[in-house]
Amino acid sequence: MPDVSTVHHDVALTNVSIAYRNSAFISSDIAPEVFVRRQSNKYFIHDPKRESVRSTVDHRAPGAEAAEVDFDLSGDSYFCDDHALVSVIPDEERENADSPLQPEIDRTEFLTEKILLNQEINLAALLRDPSNLPGVEIAAPANRWDQDAIDPVDDVEAAREAVTGATQTAPNTLVLPFNVYQKVRNNPKITSRVAYSRLGVFGPAELAQLLDVERVLVPRSVRNTAARGQDPTLESIWGNDALLMYVPPRAGLKIISPVVGFVWSQAPGGSRGASVQTWREERRKATMIRVQKYYDLKLVAPAAAYLIRDAVS
Repeated sequence: MPDVSTVHHDVALTNVSIAYRNSAFISSDIAPEVFVRRQSNKYFIHDPKRESVRSTVDHRAPGAEAAEVDFDLSGDSYFCDDHALVSVIPDEERENADSPLQPEIDRTEFLTEKILLNQEINLAALLRDPSNLPGVEIAAPANRWDQDAIDPVDDVEAAREAVTGATQTAPNTLVLPFNVYQKVRNNPKITSRVAYSRLGVFGPAELAQLLDVERVLVPRSVRNTAARGQDPTLESIWGNDALLMYVPPRAGLKIISPVVGFVWSQAPGGSRGASVQTWREERRKATMIRVQKYYDLKLVAPAAAYLIRDAVS
């Protein structure tokens, strides 16, 4: 009877493969993208001194002039930096690749994932910096949301009051990184409020309703902080912080948003700010693939967000 090794040689399966990827990037969800024709330019800021909400005497006596009022205009600028990565596909790899490997597609997806990862890291660094946003740090572990005696609703309400008071706009989005979300949804003060809804089981939609926001976003994205070649060390990009903010449905004229993602839509060889280029390197007997995106994550209205640092331990 033939040995099994003589009738079957192990090959890669064509319908199964393993890929480690990030999930639930939220950059485009909380930093509305504005597609711009120029790599750099300016934009207006209407009424920075809030004259529109200043009470002014408007009584006019017969024959008298009406009180004259006006608002100021200020401005700022953006610059869409080039974010690009390149990878090489040797001819030998292409010719020897077994199905389901697709070197060009695999490399393009890999590079795109890394570009988006860096965008997420850049946005998180911008919004988690206490010097950029109003907020509070829960320094004492006994006061954090994973403690049974603490009610997260109290901190969320204080944050709502701060955003509404500063912008006259109620926040509609709460960002709870997965670790924070898990502890909040198991907090006894929270579970007692929803004990009789859906058998006491609830997710982001129910939590949003409880906390009076339109949505609760739960980013699960991680970064590998280990040295290259070492076993992965994964840490949350968004850490243990929570963010309450107002995010408009889309960027546009006379809107308020904590962050805007300016994207250079007319970048050479690109489409809506992103591009993939391939070319031959005959001296290397290889195909090169480059993915790039021109963008600027600009903090434009920091008062429309509130940072709760170290919400859980």
